[in-house]
Amino acid sequence: MESFEMLKNRLKLTDDHRLMLDSVHMVLMPRWFFGAIMRCIEETAGDEVARKVYYDAAYEGAYKWGEAQAERGLVDRQIMEQYLGSLSIRGWGGFEIVGMEVDRGKGTFRLQNSATAEELGPSGKELCYQMPGAMAGAFQMILDKTGVSLKVEGREVKCLAKGDPYCEYVVQPI
Repeated sequence: MESFEMLKNRLKLTDDHRLMLDSVHMVLMPRWFFGAIMRCIEETAGDEVARKVYYDAAYEGAYKWGEAQAERGLVDRQIMEQYLGSLSIRGWGGFEIVGMEVDRGKGTFRLQNSATAEELGPSGKELCYQMPGAMAGAFQMILDKTGVSLKVEGREVKCLAKGDPYCEYVVQPI
């Protein structure tokens, strides 16, 4: 996993006040602010809409992040390792690849100390709405780059907010 120092060295604030991580535009925000946005969307639009909004947005963002890593020369599992390492360094919690079979379109990813679940607190339900989409988006980009003609989806199977010891996400063919 990449160290925080390496990440910090790749961050640049441009003269026109844009924060860049390599070629990716970034925004820093407090964890409580992200949690407040999630709560407001869920309260305003309902649980189902909130899940879809976060899933779709995270899918698109992870796919684009993966493309940027492929442009840097990373391939297959390296892209997922870099993505999860970057999420970990950026404060989302500690990610690990439990299993990953690119040719079969299957992966299992674990998150210790989920920032989302910790921020929103115990709920009895999965709360990391964005992470299944993020795992699926990054994985789909890898499949597309390697020519594997599968479409995948992600789902959360364990969540700290439900009382599980960690969050876990499964990616599999649709």
